[in-house]
Amino acid sequence: MTRADPPPSAHPAHPSPLRRTTAPPAAGTATAQATAGEPHQPPATPPANTAAPRDPAVLLRRIGRHVPFGPDRVVVGVVRLSRSYVEHAGWFDSPPGDVPEAQVRSAVRACLSPLAPARAGIPATHGVAMVRCRRGRVVWLPSDEVWLSALAEEAARHRLVVAEMFLVTEHGWRCDIAAVAGTSPAIAA
Repeated sequence: MTRADPPPSAHPAHPSPLRRTTAPPAAGTATAQATAGEPHQPPATPPANTAAPRDPAVLLRRIGRHVPFGPDRVVVGVVRLSRSYVEHAGWFDSPPGDVPEAQVRSAVRACLSPLAPARAGIPATHGVAMVRCRRGRVVWLPSDEVWLSALAEEAARHRLVVAEMFLVTEHGWRCDIAAVAGTSPAIAA
């Protein structure tokens, strides 16, 4: 599995008011003739990600204003989707290296539960972003996948969309959904 193809559990489906549609088939085509007399049904498409910030670097800096990034720190922020504004943020320090999956899920749940809005709106008005800080290269490792899936599951439990998931090391940062990277911010070397 490559980073370009995240596991389905990392990005749960969420209700979204935005749907992509396709134009009806042109007259005279085989598809148009096959569906003549029937109303056009566009193919099912996944909902557009309404949580994607315009600039992930801006969202990362906004999260960093709430909690400074440090080695082996995990920061979770609740984001107002309309403006990519970070309303609340919490953090915890994780042990370096591989962490048991149960411990990761428990830590993410304990951090996000007090931050999540009491009632999630439909359509979603808030999302959640996570910053995983660790030493090493700025590449997603299998040990990071546990954190990504734990965030996705906990966000779904609170009916929040996942705005973005970041990895920050001493060499820079990268994000999972928008698939962009940069050199600043970074944790101290």
